[in-house]
Amino acid sequence: MSSLDQLYSVALENHARLLSSGDGQAIYVVNPPSASGAPSPDFILEIRRDGKSVTVAEQQPTLLPSFCAERHINPDGTFCLYWGEVEPSEIDSREAAEIWWGRLLTFLLRQRSAAALRRWPGKTDARAHGSTAARFQAMAEENAAALGPRFLASLKEDRLRLAKGRRRDRAALLKDGRRLVSVLRGERRMMTLRQRCKCDNADKLLLPAAACSGHAGQLADLVLNLDGWQRAEADFYTLLRIGKHVCCGTMDDCPLAKPAAR
Repeated sequence: MSSLDQLYSVALENHARLLSSGDGQAIYVVNPPSASGAPSPDFILEIRRDGKSVTVAEQQPTLLPSFCAERHINPDGTFCLYWGEVEPSEIDSREAAEIWWGRLLTFLLRQRSAAALRRWPGKTDARAHGSTAARFQAMAEENAAALGPRFLASLKEDRLRLAKGRRRDRAALLKDGRRLVSVLRGERRMMTLRQRCKCDNADKLLLPAAACSGHAGQLADLVLNLDGWQRAEADFYTLLRIGKHVCCGTMDDCPLAKPAAR
């Protein structure tokens, strides 16, 4: 069965009704159910076969912007449902088709919230913009996971930030605005290896970072990967500006709505 056939086999139980199909594409009307039971609009979506996977977009941009990076809608109007760097997107089984429809329904429901809140509601599992930034994000999450589940949660909740210092050879990691560690970029290491580790068990173990299960290296790599992530996302938006893509105006704090950094 093709990817489109797999999707059709479980469409009805996923709130999707086929309107037409042919030539490697299918048009569906999709009505995502809200948790509150409130009525939701019908999305008319065009799903196109793409190898063993598919792409999906509104047939005409009616309920959604034609493009919005902050709402994970690509410049060609297709939806960004998968994190291609680490998540399989092939639809080669009933289970894979169920997962795909589930992702689409979640995506559409979040669009309603995004329109009301003027920010993306799924911050904890949101993915970076652009493949380079996404790779840095994946590495940063691996570093944070090695430091403990609470540390990883802090990253996903956007409580970890990099401080802007005057010296470019250094970078500092802040949590809720408080400095955790500083890192020497060129040497790829923490500036003060004897300082108390910042992992989840730091208060129990009372160990310096250098003696705490390799956490000094994880903290340094985390800072550098966050830095790479930040730079790659800035480059992503620079390319969008060069391509003359403009902000749709539906999201607060959209980088495209701001002047380019000099």
